[in-house]
Amino acid sequence: MQFTFGMLEDEERRKKVSMLDKVSQVIDFHRIEKLLLKMYKGNGRPPIPPLMLFKALLLESWYGLSDVEVVQEIHDRRSFERFIGSAVRKYHLDDTTLVKFRQRLVETRILKKVWSEVDRALSAKGLMVKKGVIVDSTLVEGACRPESERQDGTPVDGDAGYTSRKGQAIAGYKAHVGMDEGSGLIRRMELSRIEESDHEHFEELIPDGTERVYADKAYRSEKHEEYLAEREMESRVLHRAYRNRPLTAAQKRLNRRWSKVRALIEPKMNDLKRWCSMGRMRYYGLERNRIWLLVCGLAANFKRATTLEALA
Repeated sequence: MQFTFGMLEDEERRKKVSMLDKVSQVIDFHRIEKLLLKMYKGNGRPPIPPLMLFKALLLESWYGLSDVEVVQEIHDRRSFERFIGSAVRKYHLDDTTLVKFRQRLVETRILKKVWSEVDRALSAKGLMVKKGVIVDSTLVEGACRPESERQDGTPVDGDAGYTSRKGQAIAGYKAHVGMDEGSGLIRRMELSRIEESDHEHFEELIPDGTERVYADKAYRSEKHEEYLAEREMESRVLHRAYRNRPLTAAQKRLNRRWSKVRALIEPKMNDLKRWCSMGRMRYYGLERNRIWLLVCGLAANFKRATTLEALA
């Protein structure tokens, strides 16, 4: 790419180090880029480097921007341009390009591999403790109001389920999270219909090699206890009382001790919703929203990694 006087001026201008610069220093995006390029194998060279588009989605998560807004900000804010790469100036980046990119992510499911690569990279840096995992779920509002219908009477979002909380109807999905006990990094994420039980997604949130698992009493069952025992994982799922079988004094003591650790995932859920735009799904349909969930999770991990690196 030809180096212009404008670029030279930008290089000489004093930089204000932002969170984006810190992420670029901590995260090696080259391996992620190689995975993203596999989406275009056999389909010719992509018109815009997919890593730029992936980073644009991260910006949307961190700053709560739409496709249109993020494109405007990339061309207006130097910190955004540095993060994306100054080469973005020679491409015609618009919101339609991002829509097509997301659809390709849905079709190829490549973000699952990106997630695994990021997990491996953070572990290699020593940022992931990988001893205990805390499991929980949270309701996430959908992109439409409860019972919204099209003109033909069909649901606007056929995958969004309905429930009520504190007397108010909620239409949306359920996000399931498995968080590393020691570092606060997210190990696994999954999105499901709102009516699905938390039990159905318990096992997939626990990575191999986990030593102990914390979870609310809603997750306690004979099936889960057997699953953990077979894999030599210590169960720290809170005990629950049953009819004619109240908790013993020992079980109450364990619950109080384990609850202090289990509660650490609640601030993480709040961070995902408040600082990574997971408070409400952006799209219609489970698969497209699953992509958004993973983007929000990666954005949270990248941001958390900068903090852990600074503390190391």
